[in-house]
Amino acid sequence: MSKKFQSNSNLLIKVINDLSDFMPYLVIVGGWVPYIYAKYIWKNVPNMAVTTGDIDFGVGAQDFKGKDTVSSRVQKLGYGERHVSMDRPFPFVPIVKDAAGDVKAEVEFITDPKISKDAVNKIMGTAIKINEIKYFGLLLNSVITVKMENKDIRMPTEAMFTFHKMLTFIDRQNMEKLRKDLYYVYYMLRFSPGRAQLADDVVELIKKLKEGKKVKQNLDQYFNKVDAKGPLYVKDENGPDTYIDDVRQDAFEKFSDIRRRAES
Repeated sequence: MSKKFQSNSNLLIKVINDLSDFMPYLVIVGGWVPYIYAKYIWKNVPNMAVTTGDIDFGVGAQDFKGKDTVSSRVQKLGYGERHVSMDRPFPFVPIVKDAAGDVKAEVEFITDPKISKDAVNKIMGTAIKINEIKYFGLLLNSVITVKMENKDIRMPTEAMFTFHKMLTFIDRQNMEKLRKDLYYVYYMLRFSPGRAQLADDVVELIKKLKEGKKVKQNLDQYFNKVDAKGPLYVKDENGPDTYIDDVRQDAFEKFSDIRRRAES
């Protein structure tokens, strides 16, 4: 594990500790999810999947009754701030730093456009920028609770995290993030100890949910052949591999298996 990676994982733990009062109402999402599965649930997998420094949380319509808010808490703790507009102090994106101030990461909060802003503001306050992402409610409504460094945290189930990435990767404006999303899906399909069941569950979601039609279209576009964009992006993000000679072929087979079975 690289020194930078260790520093970033320490920042994640710091944020979880700093916001421990709010953890029952937040859902960890994004690139840290495969890492948490690998280290705290699956264990003994041959590598880690984190290629991100940002720390992302989902915010739903929880019945939060606390007097403090996430906004006021991070300000009290002296988090840095990236202001969305240069001429106004709000909204801002919190920035967590290590004790020396040498390592830092943005802490982003995401909700679904359909969720009441009043419900989100109850827990978040109004100072922090809240990103709205279509289909995000799927992640918020399919979560498990995990013990991480003696703290209970919530994050999406394996199947819903995988399904949601397959659904939304194509909407990424940033090509680097699009490639990472596909890599995270590949990582889940490859390293989950219950990968056969995971594939079954993803196929079931594709068939059951109305959003499954878009997932099938995305897979048809990116994984219709071994030299399509999808397998190439996964290979590039994965890099040299000790265990598999042809990552591109392996990615194609894993995605195509789901694509084929979803059609039947």
